[in-house]
Parts: sequence; structure tokens; C-alpha cells
Amino acid sequence: MCEIECFGNYHRKCEHYVKMYESGNKTDCGSPSCALSKAHKHRPGQRTCTCARVPRECRRVLSLIHDRCDECTRAAWATLERESSRVW
Repeated sequence: MCEIECFGNYHRKCEHYVKMYESGNKTDCGSPSCALSKAHKHRPGQRTCTCARVPRECRRVLSLIHDRCDECTRAAWATLERESSRVW
């Protein structure tokens, strides 16, 4: 599977990686069963391509954040509102 380099922030409390942007650097895996590779080939008589089309992310961490990500913070507040029947 081919790789694409991306940069983002890692949140330690929820252990989530939030992708910010892709650098554009791609690494070719050279596999004939990967649709994104230059070595992509099909068996004779195969009509439909069932090869993997999604590249693997090579994740680079820009910032190590010691709090939860925005999505986890929103979910925590929504749970708190539901349990207490109070709107914050």
C-alpha cells in the first residue's frame, strides 16, 4: 500500500491524531495489487479492479497537546448535558 505524508496534532488525553494537512510527498510501494502504484497490474481476464485505492498515512506530529480533541470535548459536554438535564 502506498504512503502519503500528513501532518497533524496528537491529543494525549483521548489519544487521537487530528490531521491538519498533507505535504504532497508520496511513497510508491511497488506492489502490483495496489491501484495507486506505478507497478499496478491485473491478472488476465479480470474485469473489475478490486485493488486497494486508499493510501496509508505516514503521520507526522506537529504538536503534542495534553488535552482532549474538539470532538471528544463536545461529546463529553453532550453526555454531561444529557445526564444532568441542564444546558450549559
